[in-house]
Amino acid sequence: MRKYIYSIIALLMVTLCSAQLYVSQAEYFWDNDPGTGNGTPVLATDGNLNSAFEYLTKTGISTPGNGLHKFCLRVKDNTGVWGPVFTNIINVQQNNTSTIMAVSQAEYFWDTDPGTGNGTPVLATDGNFDSTYEQLTKTGITLPSAGLHVFNIRVKDNSGVWGPVFKNVINVQSASVSGCYQKIAGGAYHNLAIKSNGTLWTWGHNANGALGDGTTIDKIIPTQIGNATNWKYITAGYSVSFAIKTDGTLWGWGLNEYGGLGDGTTVKKLVPTQIGVATNWKIISNYGSHSVAIKEDGTLWAWGYNGFGQLGDGTTINRYVPVQIGTANNWETVSTGSYHTVAIKSDGTLWAWGYNLSGQLGFSGVSQYLPIQVGSANNWKSVNCGDNHTLAIKTDGTLWAWGGNDFGQLGNGSYSTVFYPIQIGTANNWKSVEAGPKYSSAIKTDGTIWSWGYNAYGQLGLGNYTTTINPTQVGTANDWEQISTNGYHAVALKYNGNLWAWGDNEFGELGNGSINSTTSPIFIACQNLDAVNFEKRDLITTVYPNPVNDILNISSDQKIISITVFNASGQLIITKVINDKNTAIDVSGLLSGVYTVKIDAGDKNVKTVKVIKR
Repeated sequence: MRKYIYSIIALLMVTLCSAQLYVSQAEYFWDNDPGTGNGTPVLATDGNLNSAFEYLTKTGISTPGNGLHKFCLRVKDNTGVWGPVFTNIINVQQNNTSTIMAVSQAEYFWDTDPGTGNGTPVLATDGNFDSTYEQLTKTGITLPSAGLHVFNIRVKDNSGVWGPVFKNVINVQSASVSGCYQKIAGGAYHNLAIKSNGTLWTWGHNANGALGDGTTIDKIIPTQIGNATNWKYITAGYSVSFAIKTDGTLWGWGLNEYGGLGDGTTVKKLVPTQIGVATNWKIISNYGSHSVAIKEDGTLWAWGYNGFGQLGDGTTINRYVPVQIGTANNWETVSTGSYHTVAIKSDGTLWAWGYNLSGQLGFSGVSQYLPIQVGSANNWKSVNCGDNHTLAIKTDGTLWAWGGNDFGQLGNGSYSTVFYPIQIGTANNWKSVEAGPKYSSAIKTDGTIWSWGYNAYGQLGLGNYTTTINPTQVGTANDWEQISTNGYHAVALKYNGNLWAWGDNEFGELGNGSINSTTSPIFIACQNLDAVNFEKRDLITTVYPNPVNDILNISSDQKIISITVFNASGQLIITKVINDKNTAIDVSGLLSGVYTVKIDAGDKNVKTVKVIKR
């Protein structure tokens, strides 16, 4: 036990007589009073107890067991009277033993503990386990399947005792395919995606120019927009698209009703158009006809339709350029619904404004024209707005929902409207959540996708058209990274960059080269056609039928030298020498999908045509 040294100054004894008093005896004890005179004696520092004030000392004090104890001291005067007990609470602790330990073995394992000594050995960097601290090394670690996994490591000391397991959650990813997708954004009837090389791709409905390719023609496979390679952030709404580049500039295109693009006009834009001159845009959200964005400085900006106060500027006046909302500079994330907006500040508080007929703001009452705090919780992490309901996740991983619930989109097992945030289930491992029109989808930290609510178009991905009022897992895959739902279809991304989609496909929004809807996830091939490096010329050609089953007919106004066919990944599938203006290609042996036919008439006269094989 540690030996304590206590030095105590005895207090002056107050008397009512003029006789001189002084300390004549002193003693101490722990916790329980043994009675006056029965404690352990304490000496005067100068050797004599003969003063009214004494400097007392005691070495080698015996201590009780570890923990909090009451140390007690009292003194007696020269008339034989004992004074009161003076006490002090002391945390008694044992000395640390200095036994020298050394690491003698180390091992790792994934997820499930195989038992001590049964993991995969890890080596010491210097080749020897002979120190208390060791730098460990291991190359060629065997990885589990793609997704979130727990990596575990533990060591054994030189006495043969295994220590505790040290854990770390790791996102294991498959080797990514060059050029595949890293970000996705689903609109009402179209989609955006950014590839790992920073290029922008779009597909689906394009009547209002939401694809940004300069036309109003629908695209049934992902199509690259321009040549820029610095796209960073994307969002898609109803016939409108927005994106932010790595230089912080904001770009918009598509339908521009009510000034929804924020460029000061109401004229639709068929190609990405820069919005203002600011270079510090961070995130943006658009669901319907209004947009709300946050800059890097934490300020909040909004524009577009404002009939229900969804811009949050205190009015119902439409705004044709971004206007700052309030003066706060601690906005962290924001989401827009059809006519309402919900945002989270950096302090974890939740705020809402706009239309509130269904309680989508998180409280009962009328529409709000300014941001109003929802409750008092300060641990909100993310939020996503649907048509008339709102979903959010707290920092503890719990899922919460409120608002319209006519199709069970809240996931609480009922169809009743909810005006205040309620927890959905008891799970605490929700990672991200998406609210669509009358339905919802979410991803857990284990990489699984769950969905619930309206399902008339198979948008839940459950293989049927049945509405469900509780979160239901989509398939069995556990390697999902992102999901986006803003219409009656869904697009989702796996950790390896592979793109999947399901639901309504009337305008080719699934991107699989057809207009056939599906109730289960289908794989969307990575379009690498930009890497084929075709040189296009004004060669007049006719390719039919398209889509094709067996024989593809090709004719040209010039003699065709050769025909080459590439699949959706840019791989060469067919090569045929022609030397004629007309030819036929047998494609009956090809798998269903989208192919690119390159027609070469020589002298750099080249034409490429995309063909769908049924």
